[in-house]
Formats: sequence, structure tokens, C-alpha cells
Amino acid sequence: MRAFTNFPRALGAARERGLSLVEILVGVLIAMIGIVVIFSVLAVAESRKRTTAAGSDAQTAGAIALFSMERDLKQSGYGFGTFGTKSPINCLVDAYDAQRPTPDFDFPLAPVMITQGAGGAPDTLIAFYGNSPLIVAGKSFTFSGANAKQTSSSLGGRTGLMKGDVLLIAGQVGASLQCQLIEVTDNTNADAVTINHATGSYTPEGAAASVNARYNKATGPAFVNGFIYDLGNAPTRSVWSIQAANGVPRLVVQNDLRWSDADADGNNDVLQVFDDVIDLQAEYGVAADTNGDGQLDRIGAWQTAAPADMSTVYAVRFAILARSKQAEKEKVTNAAPQWAAGAFTMTNVDGAADSNPGDAAKGEPNNWRNYRYRVYETLVPLRNLVWGNIP
Repeated sequence: MRAFTNFPRALGAARERGLSLVEILVGVLIAMIGIVVIFSVLAVAESRKRTTAAGSDAQTAGAIALFSMERDLKQSGYGFGTFGTKSPINCLVDAYDAQRPTPDFDFPLAPVMITQGAGGAPDTLIAFYGNSPLIVAGKSFTFSGANAKQTSSSLGGRTGLMKGDVLLIAGQVGASLQCQLIEVTDNTNADAVTINHATGSYTPEGAAASVNARYNKATGPAFVNGFIYDLGNAPTRSVWSIQAANGVPRLVVQNDLRWSDADADGNNDVLQVFDDVIDLQAEYGVAADTNGDGQLDRIGAWQTAAPADMSTVYAVRFAILARSKQAEKEKVTNAAPQWAAGAFTMTNVDGAADSNPGDAAKGEPNNWRNYRYRVYETLVPLRNLVWGNIP
């Protein structure tokens, strides 16, 4: 009888175990709210991380690009910029490169040249300099003879003119100054003043193997007298520009005097400096005689057009514009970025003319206003020109 007396109590306790449907639904609701909050926080954190990373990439790209270009420009004019009153600058250089598709070419002799982009498009900036460790000023020469493949130096002999060096010869032909590039192939003539610049093979100074002369034409210059400027064994004519690859703008550089076509596309190879550098703008700093003493003493004007006398260019100022990779969900740039010469001309991200008013709050990946920008600019004195013009 006692066993039956306790049965109802045990049955009631069994019915009290477990959770009701209401309790389960409340738990599910709390979990769902937690998941929504967690993912919202994660999305905000990830968005901020991407913005920070993209801004850091743009900052790195701009800083390295600015440093690279500034270092290049500071060397402009080395080897031919120290000229006193005998300036070869402004002549058209007759050049030859056996490795180019069209070997004969020419270029204006100037330490720096700026090609302005049409309608505010990116400019092209060119820096020209040599690397001779021995000669920084011109040597006079008296003639080019022996089928115009030999040149004799009359000032200080041929000391410093090494086999393999590329020389700039500037001489008078009639009433005009003409310039030509040649490559030294021999400096062992018994007279101690004559150098050869022939075609065919020779062994450069310090090299173990022979090479074919690259910069010598079949017929040499017909100059009677003038000056020799030593550009060393690796002259550089850096061409800095903005090019796009797969829709990504990038700052690139080419050496116009060391033509190479490793990818066989028919064009001179480019060295990519950094992606997402979208614009390059530059101006000449032209010197002027501000105190009336007959000497150029300071920058008188900044201009985009090349002056008639390139030896008066004492400085260059330029700016590069870097853009972050991250397209923001809202407009984050309200006005076109600016530098010392004014505002950059902004375009759609795909390169077309600006077609977005930028008023929408939603993300517009093709609208330049939905990206962050950094402007890097500097002024570079052309020290070789400044020193070279001192009487």
C-alpha cells in the first residue's frame, strides 16, 4: 500500500522535466539577435580594415613613386650640364641604336622634358643623364677623320674616355650646332688623343667578353670641331608616364636609350613602379635675371610650355595622385584633389570623362568621389644645370 501511495508524486515530478515550446522560441530569438549583432559588428570592422589597408597602400605607392622620380630628376644633366658658355643643350641629337626596331632616332638635348597630357590627362616626364665616374665636363675635339670613325681630343687628351662609354659629340656643321651619340670602341691609339667609334665587336673596359657596338652608325659625324661629353657606359633617358594594364592605372618608367623588348610586343619594355597612381602633372621652373646683373639667379616663372632655351630650366615641380583600391559605400571625396598648380582633372574610374554628379549615397564603383586620394608633390632643383651655368 505504501508503494501505491507515492506513485502520484513520482509521476508529477516526471511531467515537470524538459523545456516548453515557448522557452525554446525565446532562446532561438536571443541567439538570432546575437548573430545579427555579431555580423553587423564584423561587417563594420571589416569595412574599416579594408579602408585603412587601401589608404595605406595608396600612401605607400605615392611615397615610393615620389622618391623614385625625385632621385631620377636630381641626376638630370649629369655629364653634359656643366658647360659654362659652351652649351650643347637645345640641339637635336642624332642617335642610333642597333637594338631598336628602327635604329635611327633623335631627341632634343635637354636634362628634363615634359610632354603635357591633352585636356588635363597625365603628363610624361623625361630625365636625361649619364653615369661617367671620371668626366663631368666637356672636352674639346679637333676633327673626326678616318672615314669619320675616329675623333681626336685636343684638351687634356682622351683621359677618362673609356671603351664602352657613350659620348655626346656636339659640333658645328656650317652655322648650326649638331649633336650625335657615339660609342667608344678603342682608346689605345699611339697618339694618346684619338678614340675610335667603329661598328663591329670590341671588348669594353673591364669586361671579359666582347660585344657588338650598339650606338655607332656605319658613317660617323662630319664635325670639324666642338665638344665631347662623356655619358658613361649606361646613359639613361627615363620616360615616366601613367599607363593602364587590365584597367588598373600605374606609374611606369622606360629607358629610351636602353631599348629592350623581352615580351616581343614591339614596344620598349616598361618597369612598373606602383599600381593605382592615376595622375602625373609637372611644370618647368624657368630662371630669370631678377636683379639686372646679366645672370640667371632665381626661378622667374612656372610654366607648362617648354622654354625656347632649355638651359634656363633650373627646376621642375611635379605631383602624383594616388587612389585607394577600396570603393566606399558613400561619397568620401567632395572636390578634385589639388596641388601647387591647381586641381587635377578627374575622370571616371574607367578613364572616361566624369559623368557622375556624386550626389548618391549608395556605392558607385565608377565614381571617383567614392574613393580616397593622396597627393604627393615636390620641387626638384636641377643642380647640374645650376652649377653648369656658373661662369
